[in-house]
Amino acid sequence: MIYFYYGTDTESARKKAKVTVDSLLAKKTDATLVKIGDEDLSIDKITELTSSQALFSNKYIIFFYRTFDNKENKELIIKNLKEFATSENIFIFAEGKIDKTSLTKIEKKAEKVQEFIKPEKSLNKKEKLALIGEKIDFFEFADALGRRDKRGLWVLYQDALAEQVPAEEVHGIFFWQVKSMLLAKKCKNAEEANMKSFPFQKAREYSRNYKDGELEKISSDLVAMYHEAHRGSIDFFVALEKFILEL
Repeated sequence: MIYFYYGTDTESARKKAKVTVDSLLAKKTDATLVKIGDEDLSIDKITELTSSQALFSNKYIIFFYRTFDNKENKELIIKNLKEFATSENIFIFAEGKIDKTSLTKIEKKAEKVQEFIKPEKSLNKKEKLALIGEKIDFFEFADALGRRDKRGLWVLYQDALAEQVPAEEVHGIFFWQVKSMLLAKKCKNAEEANMKSFPFQKAREYSRNYKDGELEKISSDLVAMYHEAHRGSIDFFVALEKFILEL
């Protein structure tokens, strides 16, 4: 008989296996407990475990812990699953992550199979961005401008300053969103605007937050800001903050 506990949460698998062992020992007081780790197994040892009985008790309860960490052990056990399943002795496994092919074979022979998954760490926004190699969320910035959310945009801009994001990058997001809103407002459909359907509809919806002529003026102001900043006439970061506060 086989009880197989496994997964990325190896500690929980081990605890569940121990509970099973303790429960079986409580019911079968004459059983003998044998513990096996990742030490090398052999076919002779497998035969001994699956066919023999304890000298002064009716059967063995064998607890395998992380035995599959040893590749040769794993292959040997998988190959002899039938012997484990039909043995009079009881085999409890606490293992780590296991491949699908091996798991399928075990599921066909085991009395019980249970997976334990270690909860993934919940990442904050900064950590999520770091995973994709970014310091700020492009679309969060663009959406705040589209909504004309002055306060939200200012907070995002402060985060960008703290992360030392180049002014050109923030400016580029603003210009891209304004251009998208202008196209969505002037074109009949996404195809004419050379945009995909969802971004087109969203940009069109955002464009309604701006009065006639405002988007054209904002676009012109952003172009002028870029050139003046690169000529050294204005401080790019200050100009961007002023732009946000005057939305």
